[in-house]
Amino acid sequence: MSSSFDFFIALDGNGLNGFEGFGGVAKLKCDPEAGQFDIKVKFFDGFSGGHATQINPSGTVGFLGNLSQTLLFYDPRTLEETKRFSTLRFCAPDTFYSSQTHVLWLDDARFITVLGPAFYEFHLDDLEHPKLLGAHGVTVPHAIKRTPSGRYLCYGAMDKDGTGFANQAGIFDLQTKTARVVKLPATVWHLGMHPTKDVFYAPTQRCAPQDASFVEYTIAHFKNYLFEIDAVEGIVTRHLSIPKDLPGALTSDVVVTQDEVLYNACASGALVRVALDKFSDVKWVDERPSGLDSLRTLRTAWSNILESASRANIPGQPHVLLKALRATRFSTLDGSYGLQRSPDGQWLLSAHRGLNEVRVYRFPSLELHKRIRFPSIREYFPQHFGVLDDPRLGFHHTALLARG
Repeated sequence: MSSSFDFFIALDGNGLNGFEGFGGVAKLKCDPEAGQFDIKVKFFDGFSGGHATQINPSGTVGFLGNLSQTLLFYDPRTLEETKRFSTLRFCAPDTFYSSQTHVLWLDDARFITVLGPAFYEFHLDDLEHPKLLGAHGVTVPHAIKRTPSGRYLCYGAMDKDGTGFANQAGIFDLQTKTARVVKLPATVWHLGMHPTKDVFYAPTQRCAPQDASFVEYTIAHFKNYLFEIDAVEGIVTRHLSIPKDLPGALTSDVVVTQDEVLYNACASGALVRVALDKFSDVKWVDERPSGLDSLRTLRTAWSNILESASRANIPGQPHVLLKALRATRFSTLDGSYGLQRSPDGQWLLSAHRGLNEVRVYRFPSLELHKRIRFPSIREYFPQHFGVLDDPRLGFHHTALLARG
C-alpha cells in the first residue's frame, strides 16, 4: 500500500470559540518516507464556523461542515469552492449550533446530514429536494459514522439549553428508518467505528453551562468516560472512566483499530490510547507545549486567556473558570483536535491547534517523527490581523485520503 496520502484539516480561525470563527480547510500532502510534506490553505469568503470535513469515496468532492447552516463543497485537489447551498430554506435552527457540522457520504453524490429533528438524504445534483429519512431522536446530533455492515448510523448528541445535558448517543437504522437512543451518564459528541464490527466507541465531552446556558460553555472538571456501544443491540457493552485529574478533557477525532482506540483529549493536551482486549489499560501521549514552545506562542496564550475571561462569568461563577483551568492542567494553549491514521497503518497524524502544527508519529510506537509548522492566519487576512495577533489557523476535525 502506498505511503502517500492527503491530510485535510477543517479550519475555524484563531480564538477559542470555533463556532463563531472563520471557515476554511488546509491540506497537507504527505509522503513521510520521502520526507515530503506540502501545505495548502484556503479560507472561504462569506462563510464562518468551519468545523469538520468529509471527502466522498472517490476523492473528487470535499464537504466542509460548519455552524452556519450551509452546505459548502470544494475540490480536494485544489481546495477551490465548487458549490454552496443554504439549508435555511428548509428550517431555522432552534439553537445556533444546530447545523450541518458533519455529513455521511453514501457514495460519490449522495450524503446524509441533519435538518432540525430529522436525517435527510441529499444528492449533489439536486440539493433543493432532500429525502426525509426519519427522526434522529436526540438533542442536537453531532459526529455521524456508519457501521461496517452499512445498516446503522451512529452519532453523538450535544447539550442544549432548555433540555440540559444530553447524556445520550443515537443509532439510526437505515433499513427500518427508526432511531434508538442509548442513555449515558455523560454527554458524547464524537465517536469512532470499529473497523469490522457494528460497534462504536464514544469518549465524553463534558461541558459546563454558564448561567444555565450552553451557548458559551466552559470545560467541566469531572471524570471522563469511554463507552463501547453495540449498534445492533443498542447497549453499552463495556466502559471505562478516567479520573478528573488525569488527561481526558474534551474530544475531537477518534481512531479505532483492531487492537485499540485512540482519541484527542483536546483541552488536556494529550492523546489517549486504550487497548481493546482489557478495555482498562489507558495510556497517554503528552502533547503539552514545552517551555520554548510556550514562549514562541505567547500571542496564542494571551488570546486564549482574554477570550476565556470574556466568556466566563468571573464575578458570579469564578469556580467555572478555575475548574476549566484544572481540566487543562493549567495550560494556556489548546491541544490536538485532529487525529488520523495513514492508509498503510504506519503513521499517526495529530493536528495540534495551540501550536498551529501537525505532528507525525510512527505507528504503533507513537515515536514522534516530525513536526510541521503551518503558516500564520495573517497571510490570508493581512488587513485584519497584525504581528501581535493570535496566528493560529484554527485546526479542528480532520479527514484523510489515500493517493497513488
